Amino acid sequence: MKNLFILLLASLTLLSNAQNRCGTEAHTLELIEKYPEYAIAKAKVNYQTEKWIQNHPTNSQKTIITIPVVVHVVWNTNSENISDAQIFSQIEVLNNDFRRTNVDVINTPSVWQGIAADSEIEFCLAQTDQNGIATTGIDRVQTTQTSFGMSGDPVMSVASEGADPWDQDYYLNIWVCDLGSGLLGYASQPSSWPNPSDGVVIGYKYFGNTGTAQSPYHKGRTATHEIGHWLNLEHLWGWGSCGNDQVSDTPKQETENYSCPGFPAISSCDDPLTTPIEDNAPNGDMFMNYMDYTNDACMNLFTAGQKTRMISAINQYRSNLIYNTCSNPTTNIIDISITNKKLVKIVDVLGRTISDKTTNTPLFYIYNNGTVEKKIIIE
Repeated sequence: MKNLFILLLASLTLLSNAQNRCGTEAHTLELIEKYPEYAIAKAKVNYQTEKWIQNHPTNSQKTIITIPVVVHVVWNTNSENISDAQIFSQIEVLNNDFRRTNVDVINTPSVWQGIAADSEIEFCLAQTDQNGIATTGIDRVQTTQTSFGMSGDPVMSVASEGADPWDQDYYLNIWVCDLGSGLLGYASQPSSWPNPSDGVVIGYKYFGNTGTAQSPYHKGRTATHEIGHWLNLEHLWGWGSCGNDQVSDTPKQETENYSCPGFPAISSCDDPLTTPIEDNAPNGDMFMNYMDYTNDACMNLFTAGQKTRMISAINQYRSNLIYNTCSNPTTNIIDISITNKKLVKIVDVLGRTISDKTTNTPLFYIYNNGTVEKKIIIE
């Protein structure tokens, strides 16, 4: 426990010198300082994750987990009140990135093609709110605040002119707002402690791939990166230079990468006891991994090890998500008294009603008894 605090506090100096692409580490440090219970729970996460993976060697079996999302758009100016189309584009990016159907998979170096993974995690805008009422999964809140900081999570509360979260056990809450200070986004990392600040926050200029999205962070990868944190992934360099991201199939690297380096990008982790100097040649840093800091257009993969860590996080700390559906995130709103179910409608992952028989695409069949079936018509 003492070693964890020393490591985390030492990271503050590194964070103060880094570009504000991601605020997750600083946010985690703030929670550790503010909540002793979280500090204790967070210190156990890596051990608990390692044990879960050891005890579940078959976790790679084909099971798709679908996570209902509510997007809280907290806006002051019209440009901050991003369009539905921009939100839809972000959900599409997440599904492509986490299922490895993104068009830029061809840019993954051949040496890592074998470990680049379909995470078998999908996202959909919630169709039912926490009270069982139909919803678009988009919550728009006008505010007098011109921007929000990260400290204290003001955007996550109506009391500070933000938006209150929906039940965090059953939804992924994403807040989109003006974060200010050049920060792209941040997320809460999972543990056994019930975190009142659970969710993901993204700047409105870095959400989705249309509308207000600005280059070089205009392809929706900020949300992919931050949701990676929300599912227990660390930066590739760990907590500090040449640290440990707790994933065995990502190469050790010195620190973050920016822009879009050429392959291979060799970095060295100097050890005074090592001769010659230790580096990660011949392949170098996995700078195209979603958990680095490169430009959106440069990112294109999660690894098999990262997938396993994310699945472990869902099973241990976000287990209510495992059997969720877009239309019924909470099981207590299902009326099981109706036995002769009838099809109400068919929707896609964005919640759009589908009238024709679309092939090779996951669709959700919603019935009048509250149940949902996920089907794919293969042609």
